[in-house]
Amino acid sequence: MARQKMTPLEDGVANQWSRWRDIPASILSDSVGRFGAMAGAMRSLTGQRVVGPAFPVRTMPGDSRTLHVSLLSAPPGSVLVVDAGGLVDRAVWGEVLTHSARAAHVIGAVIDGAVRDIAGIRAMNFPLFALGTAPAGPHKAGGGTIGEPISCGGVIVAPGDLVIGDDDGVAVAHGVDLDDLYHSVNQRMELERGWITRISGGEPSAVVLGFAEASAEKER
Repeated sequence: MARQKMTPLEDGVANQWSRWRDIPASILSDSVGRFGAMAGAMRSLTGQRVVGPAFPVRTMPGDSRTLHVSLLSAPPGSVLVVDAGGLVDRAVWGEVLTHSARAAHVIGAVIDGAVRDIAGIRAMNFPLFALGTAPAGPHKAGGGTIGEPISCGGVIVAPGDLVIGDDDGVAVAHGVDLDDLYHSVNQRMELERGWITRISGGEPSAVVLGFAEASAEKER
């Protein structure tokens, strides 16, 4: 049975993440020591950017049963982040699961594995990140974990971690204070805006970033 529309309380939980809506994945990664960026093979396949709290799931390679079950408990407004073992020859996600995710108010999915039914999912404008596509469908053997920390795209992901996915890929903020992180992120964005302003005004990037001085010191 499909879930009902989100309650005002659930809407309020989702709104807690709205301040991150325009933060790039690259800036998030820079602000957590550049450890939070998933592997470059994790790409946006459908939909647009996604921002929200992680709900981690680990499946047996090639299995989708655990993903179906996970949507029974995934918090509304969450991003499903899946350790599917990195298998790229058998899809664990497709159009049926996308409809189920939408009904559960899951706002996007990040799959460390393969997906299929891309045309249908693209028509739904559902944010989906994965290693690639494969026409071969999943088995339904089950096994795995739901709502426990996992590794996805080379980074640790725990329930409630901030996930940002965009055209560059996916970044995760794991084990950090989000209020402090938000301050650091905005400092970083302000710094880069200053760099771009100076470079647009004619200063060489090597001067703006302090590389020219460092080079001169080496030559002395």
